[in-house]
Amino acid sequence: MKSNIQSKSYIFKGSHQKLITADLTFSSYTESVPIVLFVHGFKGFKDWGAWPLAAEIFSIKGLPFFKFNFSHNGTTPEQLTEFVDLETFGNNNFKIEFDELGFVMDFIEKKSNSIPFDWNGEFFVIGHSRGGAIALLRAAQDDRVKKCATWSSVSNLEQYLEMKDFRAWKEDGVHEIINRRTHQKMPIFFQFVEAFAQNASTLSLSQQFENISCPILIVHGENDDVVPISEAHFIYTNISHAILLEIENGDHTFNSKHPLKERKISKPFAEAVTETIEFFKL
Repeated sequence: MKSNIQSKSYIFKGSHQKLITADLTFSSYTESVPIVLFVHGFKGFKDWGAWPLAAEIFSIKGLPFFKFNFSHNGTTPEQLTEFVDLETFGNNNFKIEFDELGFVMDFIEKKSNSIPFDWNGEFFVIGHSRGGAIALLRAAQDDRVKKCATWSSVSNLEQYLEMKDFRAWKEDGVHEIINRRTHQKMPIFFQFVEAFAQNASTLSLSQQFENISCPILIVHGENDDVVPISEAHFIYTNISHAILLEIENGDHTFNSKHPLKERKISKPFAEAVTETIEFFKL
């Protein structure tokens, strides 16, 4: 296997006529290989911090890496790393993200003849933070997911509904959160609550844990102050065949920052990447 890294960019339709932006990072392979799908988290995007470096590392190790922006994450095809479309961000919800992870798999399957390597038809999924819950839900309900790894995952999505009193939220129509990195006021419209209520069985991990049969790796930093490691323990307790890896001195992003100022990764992130690659190659 040669280590020459290449990439292809894609734009395709997601939910409500909004666009999903994506890229596939790959190398030259002498054998048939799976595709790794990377699912970003809340206030996240595909090119955040060290994610692009991770894509390169995975691809060199024989695991082409497909990362994408949910259509309602607030970025645009013209500005992939800035939250410039807050109206669309406010209309995001978990059902959109659950559906769009399926759309991504559909898109790759339709494009399979033009993929520039021999894809074996398998999807391995990594979900970070809130994306971890979306990945687990998809694994429970879509047998195309052959392996799944969570990085700093939440153990349920219901906790996002506790951000504000429902009555006040419904009356105001919007709840605003502050993005600590950009200092933007980011809206979440009340449809967020309604969409969950309408799709509760699909979106409730507590109801879906028992349906997860594919191999699962749970990776979590011991020093995560955004999603406490107790949530990793909860997932581990509810998926009997899961493997749990606790990253020593690792925070929510395994000590990675955005923007990435130099082409190097932290020791905790290197461990998360290395162990996930090993898991996928088992």
